[in-house]
This record gives sequence, structure tokens and C-alpha cells, in this order.
Amino acid sequence: MKLHKKLLLTLMNSKLYKYLLLHIIPFIRFTTYYTSLRGWKYRRGYKLLKPGDIILTKDKKKLTALLIPGEFSHAALCVDVGSEWEISEMTHTNYTKSCFFDICKESDRVVIIRCNDWDEDYITNVILTCKSFVTAVYDTDFKLEDKMTLGIPSLYCSELVYQSDYAHKLIVSLEDLAGIGRPYISPFGLSKAKNITWVWDSDTEKLDAPLTKSLG
Repeated sequence: MKLHKKLLLTLMNSKLYKYLLLHIIPFIRFTTYYTSLRGWKYRRGYKLLKPGDIILTKDKKKLTALLIPGEFSHAALCVDVGSEWEISEMTHTNYTKSCFFDICKESDRVVIIRCNDWDEDYITNVILTCKSFVTAVYDTDFKLEDKMTLGIPSLYCSELVYQSDYAHKLIVSLEDLAGIGRPYISPFGLSKAKNITWVWDSDTEKLDAPLTKSLG
């Protein structure tokens, strides 16, 4: 293993790193102003959102956007539309029940992708699997293996999607983009899955243009 990977893993195993990751880094933004995604874009994306959709986001002014490689810094899964629990995500507060609005108001860019190989029955089970992780804690070690600790799984954001896809029908790369020396599923890795349709990208929306139906 290269020296920089050893140093990175040593840092990741430190108590200081874990404290910063959960209590300091999530709150650092290099501006005091709002994110740029507007309400009309949110409404357009919401019209296309379906249970089982994967959501990828980025807040370009947030420190995590610099630390996480690739176009996206966060991933989440849509478990319902129209309820008070539409989105499941792993954040510094552990398993988080959110709405699509919550995702959009904290982002500059939001993308909705859909797996072509998930049929309705499978999506139902993906959502049930995702909801079964409700007691999960945030995985500061970013490990794909050894998920159970005292019966409580630890997951990071894109891994929540990956593990909810219990039969692993998503054809994704586990390339070590973060340089941590082991398999890793990133939000960017999800965006590069070979069997997905890009349903909606907030960056491509124009105010006077018709609603985008599909980018796939």
C-alpha cells in the first residue's frame, strides 16, 4: 500500500477525524448566502420523481464538495412521493428521513436517476430494505464490508443506495476514487452506472423551456 493511503487510513481511524466528519465538516460552507437551486426547478424535478429513484446532489460551496471526488457529493433514495418521508439518506445525523424539498434547498445541483433493471416488485423490496436500515449510523470508515455493529448497520450516503439494492442489479463501479485503498461506492460512481436513465438534471433546466421528460 502506498504511503499516502496508509496516512489517509490512519487519519480516518483517528478520533479527531471522526469528530470533525460528524460535527464540524458538514457545517462548513464558503459563503453565507443560499444555495442556487430555485423553487421552479424544484417543482419540475418533483413532477418527475418516483419511488425507487436515486437522487444525486452537490452544494458547490460546501467543504464536502471539495473533499468528495466527482461531480456529486451526496446520494439518497426516494422511498415515497407526497408523504412526510419521501427521501432516505445517510447524513452526519445518521439515517435521515427527508422530503425532496429538503434535498433541493440544500443543493446547487440535483439529479434524478432511475435503474432500468428495477421493476415495480423489485423497487418495492428495495424501499423496504432501505427502510429496514432506519437505525443505521453514519459510517465514518467508508467500508463496504463488516456492516453490522451490535446489530446496527453503519452506512455512508451512496452505500445506503448500494445496500438497498439487495440483489445488486445496479451495474456500478467500486473504483477507489477517494484513494482509501479498498472498494468504495461514491455518488459519482452511482451516476456512472451502466444501466440507468438520467431522468432529470436541475442544471439543464431553462425557465422558459418545456419540462424535461428524460435525459437518458
